[in-house]
Amino acid sequence: MYLDEITQSRQEPAGSRADVVVIDDEDSMCEGCRQVLEADGYHTLTAPDGPRGLELVQQVHPRIVLVDLRMPGMSGMDVLAKVSDIDPAIVSIVITGYASIESAVQSMKIGALDFLAKPFRPEQLLDSVRRGMEASRTREQAVAPPQMEAPPRPMEAPDAALRGLEVIGQYYSLGLGKRDLLDELRHLEGEAQFLAETLGRIKEKEQVLLEVVTDLCLVDEMIARHEYRKSALLQILLDVQTRLNWLPRHALKWISRRLKVPLASVYTIANFYEAFSLVPRGAHLVEICTGTACHVRGASGVEATVTAILGIEPGQTDAERLFTLKTVHCMGCCALAPVIKIDDRYFSNPTMKELQKVFASYGQAKEQPCQS
Repeated sequence: MYLDEITQSRQEPAGSRADVVVIDDEDSMCEGCRQVLEADGYHTLTAPDGPRGLELVQQVHPRIVLVDLRMPGMSGMDVLAKVSDIDPAIVSIVITGYASIESAVQSMKIGALDFLAKPFRPEQLLDSVRRGMEASRTREQAVAPPQMEAPPRPMEAPDAALRGLEVIGQYYSLGLGKRDLLDELRHLEGEAQFLAETLGRIKEKEQVLLEVVTDLCLVDEMIARHEYRKSALLQILLDVQTRLNWLPRHALKWISRRLKVPLASVYTIANFYEAFSLVPRGAHLVEICTGTACHVRGASGVEATVTAILGIEPGQTDAERLFTLKTVHCMGCCALAPVIKIDDRYFSNPTMKELQKVFASYGQAKEQPCQS
């Protein structure tokens, strides 16, 4: 077997854990990455294609997998999907000579931590792998069996008051006063109110406030991962888009303040790339083709059916942010007209029953009467 050849040539016992596995059909890239990483102390193995790479990953369970997107036989995207099934603690990093916003977004949706465009410098590779090692350790802790603990005592008003006093003390230590803290809290509460209005959830004030806090903590995590570098602005926005499915206003303002980048510059990038959305977007994108072939063969009927099932019109997102519906001019598969696409799945002239079943598989529970 391929793994036996590797372990014999390196005199390593099969099944021993490696730090990094490089999967790339370019021998020079594999060898270059191996030399750079091993010079920095990382135990590194290589594989020339997806199937043999996955076999290697299954045996040695590395912390990091570097994956090329374009390889013969099995694409890098397929490899990414299977790596997470083998071990959720493994961190995948894409290395590709065919970089694009679309491929970056798609690979990160599958689970890639970082995206390196070839040719990259050795320090870029090492920086990405170091962050990947930290993320791998964090994931290992997250998937470890939870320890039994006593249930927490419910928080009461005095507890909240003590926490508030502690925060005021932290503000004093920064040379700021209570008024500064109150102004900051009012600003964040205003952003939560704006988010509630955007989502049509005015009455859920407490829940929306918690969502804003969660979002901003997530943004902080991504900014820290990129070491607060202004040059990483685009990548940070991609990370936020991937995790939240859109770029909410409070997240953009937070990024601007943390990186000390003008908010106008942040919005310029967010508006330029089609991969970004400044309005709430569902976890799943539903696209209906309205091109000539699809229009002639009944696209309007498919659109009416989807609208009835989801309860939203094209350009809208459902209240649970599960689906976003939009129409497109052409999908390039006219022979299948009329066509609907859900994420990366295509459906040709589906009936209402078929669509109800498909949407239910994504977690949509709305029932609609069947129509013949």
